[in-house]
Amino acid sequence: MRWAVLVAVTPLLMGFKLLETRNGEVEQGNAALQAGKAEEALAHYDKAVAKLPADPGVHLDRGGALYALSRFEEAGKEFLRATEGQDEALKANAFRSLGNALSKQDKHKEAVAAYRRALALRPDDKASKWNLEIALRKQKEEEEKKKKDEDKKDDKDKQDKDKKDENKKDDKDKQDKDKKDKDKDKKDEKQQDENKKDKQDKDKQEKQPQPEKAADNPERLLQMLKNLEANPKDLEKERARIRAVRRGPPPRDW
Repeated sequence: MRWAVLVAVTPLLMGFKLLETRNGEVEQGNAALQAGKAEEALAHYDKAVAKLPADPGVHLDRGGALYALSRFEEAGKEFLRATEGQDEALKANAFRSLGNALSKQDKHKEAVAAYRRALALRPDDKASKWNLEIALRKQKEEEEKKKKDEDKKDDKDKQDKDKKDENKKDDKDKQDKDKKDKDKDKKDEKQQDENKKDKQDKDKQEKQPQPEKAADNPERLLQMLKNLEANPKDLEKERARIRAVRRGPPPRDW
């Protein structure tokens, strides 16, 4: 088998070599792919894979057609199958192509590993070195972005927590205020009841008739004395009654 360069070595392009073989489908696929007819090439490679399912070179070629069609995930699977071959040059090419397919899917960490495997097999591969540098830079940018996103998320979570705590405090303050207002209302209501009761007691006392005192009516007092002088026993009884009235508690005036 001979190897021919499909495209010039440029960053993150296909950069793989097509397998040249006597198999007619592979040869037609190679010709179609070199002519830019990726769909036609894929159809030929499909037939070749059906005849040569264990041939890593055919899988490498089919992966190239899928890559050209921007079907990078499927292309990666074909390139991975191609790494199972024994030929180190083919394996190195397959790992580099796998790295390219992974980079196109923004799987930069996995791409870095694939390029390093390619360089372990072929240290002088300039395309793998160049693509590795790009993948490393992309990986670093991805990690920095991920860290920023995590920091933003942490900040947002903290803000949400602080806001939640503040809302809880506001709710508690409101509950405390409502309780104080309710207690004050109860106290005011109790005081009003007491004031009302005191007023009722006062009104009741004021409405009660007060015993008329003889000293408050001079004419009545003179008449009483005349009547009592006529009867000494009644005089003593009246004096005792007056003394009892004087010793009693004074009427309330509020």
